[in-house]
Amino acid sequence: MKAINPLLDKILIPIVLGFLIPIATVVGSKFSTGDWLVWFSNVPIWIWIVIGALITAWIIVIAIRRRISKLREDDHSPIQIISMPDGGWAEAGKIGYAGVYWIVLAPKNPWYELEPKRITARDLDMDTPPRCPKCETEIEQSKSFWCGYVWNCVRCDFQKRNRDSYYREKERALKVVKREWEIKYTPKR
Repeated sequence: MKAINPLLDKILIPIVLGFLIPIATVVGSKFSTGDWLVWFSNVPIWIWIVIGALITAWIIVIAIRRRISKLREDDHSPIQIISMPDGGWAEAGKIGYAGVYWIVLAPKNPWYELEPKRITARDLDMDTPPRCPKCETEIEQSKSFWCGYVWNCVRCDFQKRNRDSYYREKERALKVVKREWEIKYTPKR
């Protein structure tokens, strides 16, 4: 019921009023003069245009307000489990994906282990946020008004629109990196 009330208040009522005004004019004309269209034809056309414009503006304002309130809601990204290897992370390389650079991270050996540990594709991670392709500064992300996100570099003039957030793109880039790692470093059987 909570979902229906805003729908009734904000959208359905202006549409119903838009249709009721001409119907009330025609019915009132029939009762007072006996002819259906006398009152309707006596109302100047500019009044009908103004009424139609007001109803259209009302619907547009409602659509824009709904979009703004949706943008203000928190980004409901899934909770991520943060894991840190014993020795920390080391930069293993860079990859270009979705028009920006991503730093690939691999676990470092802890100081107490004498023998280096073999790194598998599962061990890899990516640094977030991504880096600017021009100057390699961290990218800032903001929501676009209509849809998607805008990625900006604070150091240079780089700007990019993207449908998904860079957290979603990080997952995709990490899949590519893991597959490349498997191809390069997994022994063939």
